[in-house]
Amino acid sequence: MGIELNLNIFETNLINLGIVLSVVFLVIVDAFKAALNERKEGILTALNEANERYEEAQTRLNAAVALLDEAKEKAQSIQKAAPATALKEKESIQSQYALEEDRMNQKFENDSTLAGARLSKTLYNHMVHTSISKARTYLVTHVNQVGQNASLSKVVDLIDSEKEVALA
Repeated sequence: MGIELNLNIFETNLINLGIVLSVVFLVIVDAFKAALNERKEGILTALNEANERYEEAQTRLNAAVALLDEAKEKAQSIQKAAPATALKEKESIQSQYALEEDRMNQKFENDSTLAGARLSKTLYNHMVHTSISKARTYLVTHVNQVGQNASLSKVVDLIDSEKEVALA
């Protein structure tokens, strides 16, 4: 017994086998194509989502870089303007100080003048009071010796009234 090749189509059932194999092949190929298409769509969707996230991240990155550049420019402008601003502030403070110093000096002069006037008035009042008191004492002692008491009372009353007018 040897192995022989049987080319009889009906005996070997090649037609049935061909039909079965073609149906199986068509079904498997369609299922395989559907699975591959489904997998392809999943991959494309994932790639599109990844691309959208990348573009969104890129947009945020560009916005952040723009904000950083803007912040750097503001910092540089502030840094450049700081000496001039400080100088202006210094001059403003110095002028305010000078005005306040002038105001305080004028107030001091006014207060000194007022204090001098008060002191002069106090000294004047004291001198008048002392002078009148000495005059009264002198008149009382000299008039008592002479004996003119009635005239003395009038003079003392006159001196007292003049003293009050002078001290007012």
